[in-house]
Amino acid sequence: MSPLAVGAVIAIVVAAALVIGFDARLLKDLAQTADDELQFLTRKGWAVAIVAMFPFGPMCYLAYAKGPRRYC
Repeated sequence: MSPLAVGAVIAIVVAAALVIGFDARLLKDLAQTADDELQFLTRKGWAVAIVAMFPFGPMCYLAYAKGPRRYC
């Protein structure tokens, strides 16, 4: 295997680990959030958005799921 191919494999593994870690953190946050705090989608809807629509789903979850009280 050429050094370029090894570098590409390492980059793919690192990127996949970052995506999986980020998704796992958001899913953990979603699991700890009360149902009445969620906006726009149900818990299942947000879970699908986080996992299936990377990077837009996680960004939307962070921006819209909990509303303006999120950062207060």
